[in-house]
Amino acid sequence: MKAMEMKMRITDNQHKIIKEDFVAEYPKISQLLLDRTLGNLSQEDNIFIFPSDLEYSPDLDKDQKILETVNREIKTGNVIGFLGYGQERLTISSRFSNESDDYFLHYLLQKVLNINLNSIDTALSREDKLYQLLMYLFPKYLQAALRKGHYKEYQRFFHNDSHVKGVVDVGNHLKKNLPFTGNVAYTTREFTYDNPMMQLIRHTIEYIRNQKALGRGIIYTNRENITEIIRVTPSYKQADRAKIIRLNQTKPLRHAYFREYRKLQELCLMILNREKHGLGYQEQKIHGILFDVAWLWEEYVHTLLPKDFIHPRNKDKMDGISVFSNRERKIFPDFYHKELKIVLDAKYKKLELTEKGINREDLFQLISYSYILKAEKAGLVFPSKEKVVDNEIGKLAGHGALLKKWSIQVPGQAEGYQDFVRKMESFEKVFIENLGRNLKGKTNSG
Repeated sequence: MKAMEMKMRITDNQHKIIKEDFVAEYPKISQLLLDRTLGNLSQEDNIFIFPSDLEYSPDLDKDQKILETVNREIKTGNVIGFLGYGQERLTISSRFSNESDDYFLHYLLQKVLNINLNSIDTALSREDKLYQLLMYLFPKYLQAALRKGHYKEYQRFFHNDSHVKGVVDVGNHLKKNLPFTGNVAYTTREFTYDNPMMQLIRHTIEYIRNQKALGRGIIYTNRENITEIIRVTPSYKQADRAKIIRLNQTKPLRHAYFREYRKLQELCLMILNREKHGLGYQEQKIHGILFDVAWLWEEYVHTLLPKDFIHPRNKDKMDGISVFSNRERKIFPDFYHKELKIVLDAKYKKLELTEKGINREDLFQLISYSYILKAEKAGLVFPSKEKVVDNEIGKLAGHGALLKKWSIQVPGQAEGYQDFVRKMESFEKVFIENLGRNLKGKTNSG
C-alpha cells in the first residue's frame, strides 16, 4: 500500500477516479464494494447508514452505488463517510471538506439535528471523528425508540431462596443446596424491561458518560430519557458488557414494530464495538459509517425557509400534490407555498458551472411541479463553492412559470469550525435575501 500521505482523496460526486489506481490503493475494498448497492450494504451488521433506514430516506435509493464503475473510471454519489476492511481505510469526504476536517458535514448535522458539536476532538483522525459523531447521534435514536415505549421481552431469571414461585431447577438445587438449609433453586419467566436490548442501551449510556467533556454534554442534555433507562435496568453490571454485546449481535430485533429499536441497537453496537476493538475493529469484516448528504442538504434547506413552506414527505406519503383530478396519484416536491406560488427542490449536485444548466430529469420535475401547483416561480437550491448563484434558467413556454437556480455558498477556507459557522451564516443571509426578492407578500422567517 502507498504511504499514508500519498493516499488518493475521494469526495462525493467525483466522476473521474481512475479505476486502476483505486484498485491498487484499495484492493480488498474494491473487491467488496465496487458496484454494490446501498440496499445490499445496509444488510451488513457493521455498517451504519444515516439516516439509518433506507425506506425513510427520501433521496437515498436502495439501488444507488457508493462506488460505481463507468468504463475504466469510478464515480461517487451523494454518500460520504468511512469504510474499512482489514488494514485498508477508505474515507469519502464531502467535496466541501479540507484535508483534515469535514466542517460542512458537522454543520449540516448541527443544523438538522440541533446537536452541539463543539466538543469534537480536533486531534482525532478523520475516521475517529466520524465514529465520535455516532455518540452525538445516540440521543436522537434513543428518543425515536422511546416514542414506542420501553422495550419489554420475556426473560428467564434464576433464584435461590425459600420463596419458590417458578419452576424448580433441579440441577442447580442439588449443586447449591446440599445439605438442605431451606433454600430452593428455581427459575421464573418474566415479561420485563430489564432485558439484553435495554441493557445494551444502558451500557452505551455508561460508555458515553465516561467520555470526559463530550460525554457529559451528551448525557446532560438528555438526562430525562437516560434517567428512565437507568431506572428500568437495575441488574446492570459493567462486567457484563461483552456478554450483552454478544447477545445483541446474535439476536438482532426483527419485528417491524420495533424498527426504531433495531436502528438504536445497530448504533449502540457500533459505539461499543469501536470502544472494544479500537482501530482494528472487526478486521475481517467490512465496517464503517455512511451519511446520506442529499437528505441532510434537503433538511438543512428546510431550516432556512419561511415556516409556512410545506415540506412533503415522500416515504411517509404526507403533503404530496395530486397529479390527476379524477384519481389518486401524488408527486412530492421538496418544498412549496401555494399562496406565494413558488415551488423549490433541494439538490445536492454540482450546478454552479453553467449559468442555465440543469439536467433533463430535474427540468421535467420543475415543469411538472409548477404546472400542477400553478406556480409562478420554480427553482433548485444547491450548494456552491466558488460563487453565489441567483440565475434564471428560463421562462416556460405556455404556462409561463419562471425557472431559477439558487445556491447557498459553502466556505472554501476556514480557520476552524467556529470560523466556518460564521462564514456559513453570512452566506445563508445572502441566500435568504435572494430568495426573499422572489417571494410575494409577507412570511414569517424560519
